[in-house]
Amino acid sequence: MEGNECFIFSALVTQNWKGDPDSSVTFDVCYSTWYHSGDITHLVSSTAASSILQHSTTEDKAVDGFSCRQVPHQCFHSYVRSGAKSWWRADLGIPRSVSRLLVFPRNDGNQAAHFSNIIITLGNSTLTGQNPVFASLDSGVTGQMMDFIVTTPMIGRYLEFITSPQLFLVICEVKIIS
Repeated sequence: MEGNECFIFSALVTQNWKGDPDSSVTFDVCYSTWYHSGDITHLVSSTAASSILQHSTTEDKAVDGFSCRQVPHQCFHSYVRSGAKSWWRADLGIPRSVSRLLVFPRNDGNQAAHFSNIIITLGNSTLTGQNPVFASLDSGVTGQMMDFIVTTPMIGRYLEFITSPQLFLVICEVKIIS
């Protein structure tokens, strides 16, 4: 307790228990919290994504505050066939300064293939792939939070993750830092 503020956690805290597969009762529970003074994720006014043909979950799962990476339905999943690229977009409402992104990919199996060959853009165009590149990732990293930091903050309204054609895009949580 400091003054009138109470900080319960100062770091990411996540716990997950899927239940007992041998019983008829299973649980998918996720407790999560996050604090960063520059976090502007709560300012996301809407999310959008490419057509989802497999593992359908809603786009808002990537910014819902739950970063449990072992519960598939807690993450946003997209896979587009026919040579198209999967993409996910967050609308920040107005152009905002962004200096850092923390991304929590899936952490329970073939996750390196579910978050690789990605270009992250930030700008004011709603056209996929038309904004300046914020960061990129060639090969996935297994089981780690991804930390993308730019030396000079970028300004834009639309934050977008775009994969190479016919790759999965799985994002469990994105934290947007001003």
